Amino acid sequence: MRPQARIAVGSAATWHFRLAGGIFVALVVGELAAQTVRGGDGAGPAGWLLLLGAASWLVGLVWRERVGVARAWLCFAWVALPSLLVMQLAVQRGFLFGPLEFGDRELPRVGPVPLSVPLLWWLVVGGAYLVVEGLWGEMRAGISAFTAVITVQLALMVLPFVGAVRDYWRWPVEPAAGASAAGRFFAVPWSVLAAWLVVALGLSLGLVILGDNWSSADARSRRQAWAPAAVLLGLSLVCLWAETRAGLWMAAAFGAANAFLFGTVVVWYLRERTAPR
Repeated sequence: MRPQARIAVGSAATWHFRLAGGIFVALVVGELAAQTVRGGDGAGPAGWLLLLGAASWLVGLVWRERVGVARAWLCFAWVALPSLLVMQLAVQRGFLFGPLEFGDRELPRVGPVPLSVPLLWWLVVGGAYLVVEGLWGEMRAGISAFTAVITVQLALMVLPFVGAVRDYWRWPVEPAAGASAAGRFFAVPWSVLAAWLVVALGLSLGLVILGDNWSSADARSRRQAWAPAAVLLGLSLVCLWAETRAGLWMAAAFGAANAFLFGTVVVWYLRERTAPR
């Protein structure tokens, strides 16, 4: 890592960044402990919302350091508002994601959609984008596509968690008898994964434009990869533990793959930080 990038990394360690990180770690530990004691429901919908809120805060702080306050909020709005609209259309008309319903326990809501939903989209798309761009640097053409692929990998872990484990998301139309195994992934239609890819690709394409501050190469260094990777690692551990306890082994395998992926990025950063200059 270049000396300029090392200085930039240090600039992220301000009091609010440390505060957000401490809150997020405490919430992850509390969620894992609650799952151990109470089973799959863990800390419940309030704990899930707080966890996503702290994670989104951390990702937003990295975006703020990278592009400034105003453009960071613009990037957040670009991800949160369209994802909220798409999910509202899914509930009302079955748009893209099919006949989707949300459980009654998740509050507050924006119309029929829980607030946790746009926060989740910001976390997975905004966080994955930072990780991909931080590692790839100037390879702009493939950043949005690879970000979308990473978000689908996250969806294979998250959707069984919010659906089969927590019952926050539901696809109420049951397939014909004998077709469930072929047409669904833990009660989630396979077509939903295609919809997730399409939405993630559109959102990440927008971030390529809105998030490009045309700065020097050191502004797109691994400083923006380690913190979002650590956040996504925490999310992966929460989903992995819940799905393991619920016996959802395939979903847990995707959670383990994500934990390994993002854990490797964090370890790589730590190794670079401690390597002699």
